[in-house]
Amino acid sequence: MKKRIIQIVLALLALVAAVVGARYWQNNYLSGVSMVKIPVPLTDIPPYTLLSADMFVVQEFPRALADIQAAKASTTDQSVYVLSTADLEGSMSVETLMAGLPVAKRMAIPPDQFRLAAPSLEVISLPADATNTVGGQVRIGEMVNIYCLKPAPKQDETLPDAPPPEPEVMFVARVPVVAVFSDNGLPLSAGGENEQPQPMRILVVAAPHETVQSILDAIALTKLEGSFIWVTLATP
Repeated sequence: MKKRIIQIVLALLALVAAVVGARYWQNNYLSGVSMVKIPVPLTDIPPYTLLSADMFVVQEFPRALADIQAAKASTTDQSVYVLSTADLEGSMSVETLMAGLPVAKRMAIPPDQFRLAAPSLEVISLPADATNTVGGQVRIGEMVNIYCLKPAPKQDETLPDAPPPEPEVMFVARVPVVAVFSDNGLPLSAGGENEQPQPMRILVVAAPHETVQSILDAIALTKLEGSFIWVTLATP
């Protein structure tokens, strides 16, 4: 009797083990062979392209491809691939996106993370230093006003009694700061234990094309007429 009870218990344990093993195998098998829809490019998409949903078509891939863990990709998301066409809309390609292949998240990112500003804006740099740029206390994200200080024209010698001509202060643009650099385009450094603080030399702003043209005109005047560029913090 005791022997039979042991046999029954062992049989039950074997049955439980078989059920658990079958469930485990089934879950892993299905995760590998079940399919998931992933957007892929219709044609090769070059870098620096603003993406739209009509550039992609949805294809089926094994679910295991979408479930690649973040640890393998150094990301915080569960998949290294973009799983929805909506997530691609408005992004920008930073590498060539191959036709028919899933798009890795690192290859399609928001434009302002790739080129410092929205795709509708041009990005332009202008010379700057502490004297004419708020003592160098200008930070990324702040709005600044750019002025052009034109020297007074020479007085007409034929009109000696006329009042002396005055210099002109010309408003150029109100623009957001997107980057601040020291010499040679290096990021500004506050200076550590073994390094000297780096002074501001280059101010980078973003603006529509027409505004960029006005900024370039003002910079040209500094070369041709001895004008000066002056930057102030804009009022909120």
